[in-house]
Amino acid sequence: MGGSSSSSSSSNTTNVSGQNAIEGDNLGTAISGVNNSTINVTATDHGAVEKSFEMGEKALSFADNALDETLGFADGVFDDALGAVAANSEKTIMFAENALDEFSATNSENLQMVAGLAGNQAAQNSKNLNAMMELAKFNKDGGQSQLNKQQLILVGIIIVVMGVVAAKAVK
Repeated sequence: MGGSSSSSSSSNTTNVSGQNAIEGDNLGTAISGVNNSTINVTATDHGAVEKSFEMGEKALSFADNALDETLGFADGVFDDALGAVAANSEKTIMFAENALDEFSATNSENLQMVAGLAGNQAAQNSKNLNAMMELAKFNKDGGQSQLNKQQLILVGIIIVVMGVVAAKAVK
């Protein structure tokens, strides 16, 4: 009957494309068709990292300068504000002193005027009091003392006239 037979089969598949997918952070490199090769790839950022450090340094320097300028400006404004407050305080004190001097002078003049009025009033009161006393005497004696004064004056005039007439008659 027949014989025996045997067979075997084997297959080996190798991908020769060698392409990698361009996805993610691959620095922009694509390699293909390099199966069983040694590849040296040098990737560069074209100075981007160095420039970013320079930019950061410049930003910090700018911020430092801005802060220094701001503090200098604020210090100047603060000094100016203190100067203005001091000047205003000095002017306020001068104004108060002048107002006090003016008030004192006016008050002194007013006191002198009141004293003068009081003196005049006292003199007038004294005259009025004397007149009232004379009137009281006149009313008390019915005017007799006044009449006696008038009679005394009249007698004095008559004596003088008689003396003059007698002196002329003797001559």
